[in-house]
Amino acid sequence: MKRFLYILATLALLTACKPTEQNYREAYEKTMAGRTASEAEDSTIYTNIRREMRERQMVVEGDTVPVKSQYVAITEDGGGINEYIRRYCVVAGQFKQRFNAMSMRERMTENGYPAAFVVQTREPYYFVVAASYNEIAPAMALVDSLRADQNLQIKSPLPFILQPSQIK
Repeated sequence: MKRFLYILATLALLTACKPTEQNYREAYEKTMAGRTASEAEDSTIYTNIRREMRERQMVVEGDTVPVKSQYVAITEDGGGINEYIRRYCVVAGQFKQRFNAMSMRERMTENGYPAAFVVQTREPYYFVVAASYNEIAPAMALVDSLRADQNLQIKSPLPFILQPSQIK
C-alpha cells in the first residue's frame, strides 16, 4: 500500500511540474528581452563571417559602389581554380550549405554564366561568384546585368562585389 501511495504521489508531482508551451514561450521571451541586439547576433554560428567582412565605398566614374572584403578560397569541385580569384568578384549567391551553392553555380552556368565558381570563407560559408575581374568597371556592369536577369531571380543584398582580402 505504501508503494502504491508513493507511485501515485510521484505521478502527481511529475504531472504538476510538466512544462507547457506557454511556460517555454514565457521563458524564451524573458531571455530574449534581456539580451541586447549584439548578444543575440553573437549567438549565431555565422556571426564571425559578418564580423570579418568589411565594406567600403569606392567612387568609380562618379558612382559610389559598395565593395565588401573578406578572405575566401576556392571550394573543392566548385568549378574554379585559384587563378580565377581576381581583385573584384561578383557574388550572385551566398549559402551556409555547400550543396546549395553548387546547385546555384550549375543553374548559373546553364543560364549563360560559364565562368561561375564557388568560394568559401573560413567558417565555411559559400559564395557563388558569377565572374571575377581585375578592374571594377566590368564587375559593376555584371552586377547590373545580374540584377536585370529574370532567369536567376537574385534578391537583395545580392549581387555584390567582393574583394578577396588576400588580393590587394
